[in-house]
Amino acid sequence: MNRHHLDPWVAAFGLILLAQVQRLPLWLSLGACLAVVSGWLLQRHRKRGLRPLWLGVLAVLSAAAFWAYYRGQFTVDTAASFLVLTVALKWLELGRRRDLFILFFIQCYLAVVTLLFHQSMLWTGGLLASLFLLFTGLQMALGGRAQGMGVEAMKRSALVFVKMLPVVIVLFIFFPRIGPLWSVPLVSEQGTTGLSDTMEPGAITSLAQNDDPAFRVTFGGDTPDPGQRYWQALVLDRFDGRRWDRRSLNDREGISRVPEDASAGDLADDEYEVMLEPHGRRWGFALADSVPASANVSLNRNGMVRFERSVDTRRRYRMQYEQPTEARRLSDAERRFYTRLPGGTNERTRGWVAQQRREVDGRRALIRHLMEHFNQKPFHYTLQPEALGNADTVDALMFETREGFCEHYASALAFMLRSADIPARIVTGYLGGEAGVDNEYLIVRQYDAHAWVQAWLRGRGWVRLDPTGMIAPERIESGLREAMQDQGGFLSDDPFSMNRYADVGWVNWMRLRLDAANYYWQRWVVGYEGQTQLSLLGRLPGDIDRRMLGVITASLVALLILAGVGISLLRARRRHFRDPWYRLYDQWCRWLERQGVGAGRSDTLAAQVSAAGRRFPALAPDIRALGLLLERAFYDPGQPDQQALAQARRLMNAIRKRKSHGRSGNTATAE
Repeated sequence: MNRHHLDPWVAAFGLILLAQVQRLPLWLSLGACLAVVSGWLLQRHRKRGLRPLWLGVLAVLSAAAFWAYYRGQFTVDTAASFLVLTVALKWLELGRRRDLFILFFIQCYLAVVTLLFHQSMLWTGGLLASLFLLFTGLQMALGGRAQGMGVEAMKRSALVFVKMLPVVIVLFIFFPRIGPLWSVPLVSEQGTTGLSDTMEPGAITSLAQNDDPAFRVTFGGDTPDPGQRYWQALVLDRFDGRRWDRRSLNDREGISRVPEDASAGDLADDEYEVMLEPHGRRWGFALADSVPASANVSLNRNGMVRFERSVDTRRRYRMQYEQPTEARRLSDAERRFYTRLPGGTNERTRGWVAQQRREVDGRRALIRHLMEHFNQKPFHYTLQPEALGNADTVDALMFETREGFCEHYASALAFMLRSADIPARIVTGYLGGEAGVDNEYLIVRQYDAHAWVQAWLRGRGWVRLDPTGMIAPERIESGLREAMQDQGGFLSDDPFSMNRYADVGWVNWMRLRLDAANYYWQRWVVGYEGQTQLSLLGRLPGDIDRRMLGVITASLVALLILAGVGISLLRARRRHFRDPWYRLYDQWCRWLERQGVGAGRSDTLAAQVSAAGRRFPALAPDIRALGLLLERAFYDPGQPDQQALAQARRLMNAIRKRKSHGRSGNTATAE
């Protein structure tokens, strides 16, 4: 067996491991690499794998380390990590041919499992390359030393992939999409990023150095102005003096069906579609005065978007603008809750607000006065504010440092409103968004994270107040990049980020088109499921439902199978006729059939020659000479030369030309 077939398998495992290394612990990644390299070296030096005893000890130690690290977590994430470990250990057990087939199949399975964590075009291409390498190695393993080596094996693997491509495309488009029935935790919280369900000084500032996409939005009508793109997600209504969090709204997640994405049909003018990146939480994002337009989302009692299960894969949902309804009244209990503050904190701010209440007449006038205070005093908007300490953070901001990020100023304003007996709460989400290629959609990134305030006004309900707009209006109208342009330090933690160099023309052109390619890949390939499939196929003539899809799929599969069989038979027949000796033999058999000789294709060559010689005695010498040449060509291990082929052709032509003479000679002999 050719030992070099493991070379492409090592490269394939390297690609698969590279795709998962970010979520794997360091010890597991290094251990897997060590096991694979060791198994490869053993095979290259024609050594058997580890003895069963040592392999069993190593397997037990590895399983114990795995259990100690993951502490009994049972998720798809841990199962995929354990599969990486078992595949790596299998490399140390390669002793028999059966082990090679097992390794091939489990590495193919591992490549497919990796798609649960990476579905971008880049990683999908890498995983297809790993499958190609695995099939190349299999071709080399089965082909022996000569014909299974290198380039020839790659050509055969490429031919297999090309043949299967039409079948895959047809099945992808027409095969009915049936999602899993029950919720399974897909990935752990490790490696996820985004908003937290609490807010304290520095919580949102930390996201300002992260340029990962949070979600993308496509509008059916006009795109809202930048100052109106407040993507709200969470309401934080409890304050302990430093941190804001939220009261329980029965957000516990139970067992649930996996929801289907929204249809990919055309959007109405008053609709917009959000493609949300996985963040491991149950909340989504929407503009104010929006209601769900797809069945996979709902609104909680605060009007915020919620999913039935955590967003562990990309989710696409639709929202629709709705005219705001008349504001309901706050109950006395709700009013007390939204004005509650911890006692004994931020006394300087409380005293200053009390003084302003005496000097300003009316709640609305007081709100305007508090907002103008942020504009009139030298407050500074910065990514690197001075630390506020652990106590009296509002006092420190308002009277000492006077520098902060959006969460600092939102927290201070909400505190001042509550101390003035005005119901207030914090809303966190994102602000703004960058236009994609040709303004087809908006890209909202993690550094667009934002916090603002909602205050309750009689007759109007909850009203948005954003102190950041009074301090740094360019943050509202132009985004964080423009707001930080004079300060520098934007995305300084990632010198390789393309978004950091967006002011360079060709870099900006490239990054936007890469994002567009990935967006449409996610929308039409990765997100091609039930409703999207029906929406796309619904444009074809006829009423296509899931049942009709099944009929179409079965018919197409049957046609593809029949076409494949027919093409294979045709190619097999043509392949035979490429051999000049077989063409000559076919001419010989057809000549026997026309002359009515008793022996045919089903008889041996010796029987054919004997029957033809008896029928045409005058041609017997030429017939025996032709039969001898054909026998040597078909059964002699050596390759027949061109001179023998030319002689056989001359004999066949001579037999054809002298057949009338042979027939008369045969008659005379019979008489």
